[in-house]
Amino acid sequence: MTQKVLRLLLASAAMPLLLATAGHASAGKTPFDGKIVTSHKRIPTTAKSKKAYFSKLRKQKRIQFQENKETKQWKIYYAAFFRKPLNDLEVTIKLYDVTDKKRHLKVSYETFLSSRGQENLISHIKLDREQFGVNREIWMVIENRGRKLADGKFKIVGEAEKYKGVVEFTEEEANGP
Repeated sequence: MTQKVLRLLLASAAMPLLLATAGHASAGKTPFDGKIVTSHKRIPTTAKSKKAYFSKLRKQKRIQFQENKETKQWKIYYAAFFRKPLNDLEVTIKLYDVTDKKRHLKVSYETFLSSRGQENLISHIKLDREQFGVNREIWMVIENRGRKLADGKFKIVGEAEKYKGVVEFTEEEANGP
């Protein structure tokens, strides 16, 4: 396992949470069932009411993320809302590059929920430029035993490398063998 993938795993597995007592996602249908909401800020876990919570989430939702130029990474917070409670602890998170309308699996890993019956997962991931490239559209899918629980798309943007188009050869290379 490469060090980049390991960093991605650790970042995502560190914060699985349950939207607990407020009952935001557990009291029937939600506007985000089967969806993954992405944000550049931490996802809220409480609010005065269900309506206030989803209003906060809508305002915070982002689908385009700018690269951190120092670390050459994107940090993406997300909340995944499952269609029904999951009677399992393990989910698989898959990230596909769908920029050219084909699915290219970039990374797939397992993470664990805090309890059975969870209807959502709140966490974050860090994506490396080296592994994902720049100016790409990513499709994030959360599955359990091959069944899709939630999905969503977002874009990672940054400044692409610039090439001057000039190749310089030494005299020895130009003259050949």
